[in-house]
Amino acid sequence: MRKKIIGIVCTAALIMGLFSGCASGSNNGGTKEAISSTDMAGEDTAASSEKVTIRFATNWGPGDAKYDYFYPLFEKYAEENKDKVEIKLETLSTEDYKTKIRTETASGNLPDVFTWWGGSMIIDMVDAGLLLNVDDYFTMTDKTSKENFDSSAFGYYTLTDGTYGFPLESTRPVFIANKALFDEYGLSYPKTYEELKEVSKVFNENGIIPIAMASKNGTPSEFFFSELHSQFKGAEEELVNMGTTRNFATDNALKTAEAITDMINQGMFPEDTVANGDWGPCLQLYCDGKAAMTYTYPWMFESMTDDAQEFSECIPVPKLDGATNDPSTFVSGFTVYGAVVNKASFEDPAKQQALVDFIDFLTSDDLTLALTQSGMIPAKQVEYDMDDMKPIFKKMIEFCEGKELTSVHYTTMPDLEALNMLDASLDELFIQAITPEEFLDKVQAELDK
Repeated sequence: MRKKIIGIVCTAALIMGLFSGCASGSNNGGTKEAISSTDMAGEDTAASSEKVTIRFATNWGPGDAKYDYFYPLFEKYAEENKDKVEIKLETLSTEDYKTKIRTETASGNLPDVFTWWGGSMIIDMVDAGLLLNVDDYFTMTDKTSKENFDSSAFGYYTLTDGTYGFPLESTRPVFIANKALFDEYGLSYPKTYEELKEVSKVFNENGIIPIAMASKNGTPSEFFFSELHSQFKGAEEELVNMGTTRNFATDNALKTAEAITDMINQGMFPEDTVANGDWGPCLQLYCDGKAAMTYTYPWMFESMTDDAQEFSECIPVPKLDGATNDPSTFVSGFTVYGAVVNKASFEDPAKQQALVDFIDFLTSDDLTLALTQSGMIPAKQVEYDMDDMKPIFKKMIEFCEGKELTSVHYTTMPDLEALNMLDASLDELFIQAITPEEFLDKVQAELDK
């Protein structure tokens, strides 16, 4: 069966002037490498005056879910173009990669092309005139156009004066349950908070963590917070307008923080929410059968065991007390990752055509389709064979079909410092070092600066 994937994102109006912080490849290793096309060719060909060097940096390195699908095509491209361009590949694990790019931004030594997040992560670079407006590329290529992407996919990279990135990856989450464990204890999937408390009590009595959800640097808790927040009346409007209102400390945010605190008190999460934080540890607890449910994203599908993919069922997040929006009718969806281009490099006549060609490769159908096999939902419109997809990917697509897409704080928080404060404060909330009210105050204070 063939099916068209359309980038799963919110409208561009929802994500103007946004921020991003985590996402693709958060579970990869700390490997750094520099690979050139001549290295891969196994020979050291002397560069001619027409040959140029391009630095491409990414966190799609060894250990990242996308590396095994990206690298063979990259290697092939570099080999085929070795006579005219040497492509130096630089990879690091995600957090080290963020540090690298920020350091090189400050030192004026940015790579020619690099994968990066949009929203507030690009504002300083754009203000400094460092990034290419993508329209300059589209006027020069005959390989693709904006129309080949979902109509709202570029919103994440769009600021008031232009668009400064190429969206590659869209995403949406799954709340999954271990069917075998629910069957073993004769339990039904919880649809309400009261039902969630009941099944949590049974699982706790039998030494099973009800929900593998924790918080280390705000992950995965930040996304789970947004998913719960979306259940309350007016929550979507709050997120859409946050760039203008700069208002986080709403009644809905307080209700969400109070709900999380009660979930902690009910023993629904791991006892040590820092040690079990980040995407990998949460998913590992679930895959090992130590937790009955978890909340994760497609960039983690490559790390799911075959058994876990088989025993998992996608279910709606249970409806919280006082919620007005039915969680079975919506799911969050947004562009989460892409590539940006060094403006100065693109304006270098010696490099320009090589960069156009390389962007053609990064946005090609071939690479896009290859990356979908890692669980990535592409921002570009492509057709794929469902039979080639992982079982959990198929379940996700079927579960999310027809559901309304909602926003997340990850993309609507208006500046870097505020999102960093949200993540840090969530860590404190999950270990109950602060109250829900103090949590809201800390984030709002950063927005008020």
